[in-house]
Amino acid sequence: MDWLHAPAEDTEAKNCVLSHLLRVAGGKDREGDLAVELLLLALWPGLCVVRRRLWPLCRNGTLDADLLSGLTIGIRRARLDRITRVAATLLRNLERDLRRLYISDEQAARLSIDLGTVGHTLVQPETDRPDMILSAAQAAVGEDGAMLVAVHIAGFTQKEAASQLGISHEAARKRCQRALTRLRQQNDL
Repeated sequence: MDWLHAPAEDTEAKNCVLSHLLRVAGGKDREGDLAVELLLLALWPGLCVVRRRLWPLCRNGTLDADLLSGLTIGIRRARLDRITRVAATLLRNLERDLRRLYISDEQAARLSIDLGTVGHTLVQPETDRPDMILSAAQAAVGEDGAMLVAVHIAGFTQKEAASQLGISHEAARKRCQRALTRLRQQNDL
């Protein structure tokens, strides 16, 4: 586990180990159960990050149980032929699914996305205020910053963001691509 948790180690070798564990975890026997437990332990640091991100959204106190059960289900249902990066895929899917679960109808009514405001309950410290994030995104990529913030920070789907902004899903998809391309060019990625 120390090797898997070390940030500077060989990511390809780690992914190979995680892929093998994921393959074994698909079984319904003792080896499958053990592989699930090892994957949970291997992904624990990433799970802590997801927990920190989702903590403000969870109002019913079931976050820890939801994280463990959701990741276990994700591991058991994973399709290896569709996964390139095991850790990133499992954790990102878990975060996306729980974020959607926690944003209730009441919260969704309070969420507004337009070119001037992005309101979201994920506000943490003073530097994470939605208006500051939106301003920084718009300064970096222009009017497409609102779309970028809505999709990649607030957790909306492109279709949901497009609906709120009054544009087509195709236009939203292109705006996100254009904004990400500009960010990559600006940061020489």
